[in-house]
Amino acid sequence: MPISNDTIAERLEAFATLLELSEASPYAARAYRRAAETVRGTRASVEELARDGRVEELRGVGPGIARRIEELVETGAIAELDELERSVRPELVAFGRLLGFGARRMTEIARALDVGTPDELRAAAAAGRLRSVPGIGPKTEAQLLARLERPAERPRKAVPLNRARVLVGALAESLGGEPAGDPRRWSDECHALAVVVAAEEAVPVLEAFAAHPSVLTLVEREARRAVGVTVDGVSVELVVAPTAEAGTALLRATGTRAYVDALGPLPPAPTESALY
Repeated sequence: MPISNDTIAERLEAFATLLELSEASPYAARAYRRAAETVRGTRASVEELARDGRVEELRGVGPGIARRIEELVETGAIAELDELERSVRPELVAFGRLLGFGARRMTEIARALDVGTPDELRAAAAAGRLRSVPGIGPKTEAQLLARLERPAERPRKAVPLNRARVLVGALAESLGGEPAGDPRRWSDECHALAVVVAAEEAVPVLEAFAAHPSVLTLVEREARRAVGVTVDGVSVELVVAPTAEAGTALLRATGTRAYVDALGPLPPAPTESALY
């Protein structure tokens, strides 16, 4: 199966993040991020370059990174990256970033509580175990419990427009939907990232969203809506609307709250244009 430049760049970025979390050299992490940017912006197929032994021709791709790209192309995985994912627990780290904790602090909390998933963290918090973590007193415990109630309501991390469009674009294409939120409005800094999918059956779409490589964990899930978090702590909302209401859902997911509220009651419509 062909491997796209975006997929290769995504794995290099994941490698960079996990190197940071494992307290490896910051220079190595930056090198992988630069290589990911180069791969994503390259018009030629990086997979073909790797198979031809020419991937080092790309700016910022040295022998070490080239070997890992070639390994990914040949085997579909990077063994060292898989090992880092098992040991660093990126799902929990991503969730921690959404809660406002840095990667190192979240890793310390996870180790102290011996938890590896958001659900295990919630269970530990509910059992009153947070105060056993060094540095967490009553005030911090109360703040964390409040954040755990509705993590997606915290102010969202700003994402540059180019990265936001790549992220929601890839999700939308994979799910058969439309990019929404700030990227659809071409905001320079995107806080609200969303995808709207028109489908009568929501469950298959929600399951595909949860299984997407860029979504590490779900922090909210409803009958026709979910919020996922990436390894960088960026939250993305998914809305699955019946086909007859998809246009209305897309408008609501894209416009600012003030703008949508100013429009007043909106009739269900299959396209945005039907609303005007």
